Amino acid sequence: MQETPDTTVEPLFCGQLELSEPTCKMHHMRPIKCVAFEGTLTGRRFYGCPVQQSEGVNCGVTEWVDKPCHPILQNCLSRLWDMYHEQNCGRVVDKQKYEKHLAKLKTENDKLCIEYTKLVQDVSKMFDWQDGRVGHMDNQKAVEEEEFEKKKKEVEERARLEVQMEKLKLAKEQRCILQSQADIIKNTRKAKKEVEHERDLLKIEKAKLEHVVNELLSDGHASKEKLEKIKAILDS
Repeated sequence: MQETPDTTVEPLFCGQLELSEPTCKMHHMRPIKCVAFEGTLTGRRFYGCPVQQSEGVNCGVTEWVDKPCHPILQNCLSRLWDMYHEQNCGRVVDKQKYEKHLAKLKTENDKLCIEYTKLVQDVSKMFDWQDGRVGHMDNQKAVEEEEFEKKKKEVEERARLEVQMEKLKLAKEQRCILQSQADIIKNTRKAKKEVEHERDLLKIEKAKLEHVVNELLSDGHASKEKLEKIKAILDS
């Protein structure tokens, strides 16, 4: 049983299989139509188990519709996916660094708030001791609290703006990843068509050579033994 690879949306090949056969191996249910989007399997169509991982055990690929790609095309796909993972890994590292930096800023901000609160209290006590007047104490305390709230709001606003900018950056990177996926599918189909075209040309050339060898054998030209060896190679 082969595990279900990652898939991509393909409007021309989707939904549940209407035929009664084949069925998935474990649940004996009609499979769904999928298009692989993972490594050297990219672009291959298959019938897969309809049970989602969140709902139960997925028994994997029921049957492959397309044959494996040509080895040259598989090498190209493998290289493209390696390049994609290298770039994506860099983005993950940058995000982790940003999150650590943001956590450090928050810790420093909390520390500053505590120190500032203590400073306000100390200043307030000092004025209370100097003046000994309740009215002056209340006024000074109100002023300090107002200043504290003002600075607190400024710090919160700055942190909110930084988080918002990071969200916009991540959304842009996600759009780039989706575009890269679309380009990979497009290039894969193009490479597959080129390989099939070259294969058809080779078949035509082989047929022409077989025809020439058969004519030479029938006319008795050259060495019959050598021509038989050539014909045997073509037949293989």
